[in-house]
Amino acid sequence: MSDLEILNGLKNGNRSVVKLIYKNLLPKVEAWITSNNGDQADAMDIFQETLETILLKVDKVNSSFDGLVIQISKHKWLDRLRKQAVRQKAKAVIKKNEELEINSEDELREQQYLKYKLMERYFNQLSETCQSLMQMLKQGRTVEEVIKALGFASANTLYRRKAACIERWSILVKEDQEYKLLFG
Repeated sequence: MSDLEILNGLKNGNRSVVKLIYKNLLPKVEAWITSNNGDQADAMDIFQETLETILLKVDKVNSSFDGLVIQISKHKWLDRLRKQAVRQKAKAVIKKNEELEINSEDELREQQYLKYKLMERYFNQLSETCQSLMQMLKQGRTVEEVIKALGFASANTLYRRKAACIERWSILVKEDQEYKLLFG
């Protein structure tokens, strides 16, 4: 049979032509696909897609029908492999980004914990009055309660002492070498 007769037989649904095509060309397509990271099921899918493409898009055969089927099958298989590679790469990138986000969150928590421990260490070096003042304000006590508890003359005195305590605390922390290494 000529290539044109095979093409016309395929387009007309001639069973003997279709059987001939499957008998002669499917093994070649299957051999190529299985040698290129595919299996028999992949080969069958690609072969059928190739025949569909020929039915829909090919009106005449410029080269051999066999060569046309093999070339279209190869291109379809390579396209599928590229798409799979892109999907796998995308999945790998997403997974890597998720891991980086998790690592970043862990690092952030670790830095916050280290900063908290440094702050706590130097808080304990403040005077008892500063510690009491800061703790009472943190607990939400009113200005009047703190003034009375610590024996300050006025709210103005309380605010000046608070500012002095925070400044002293800040200086102690920032002079620490560990703080400088961790937080610049």
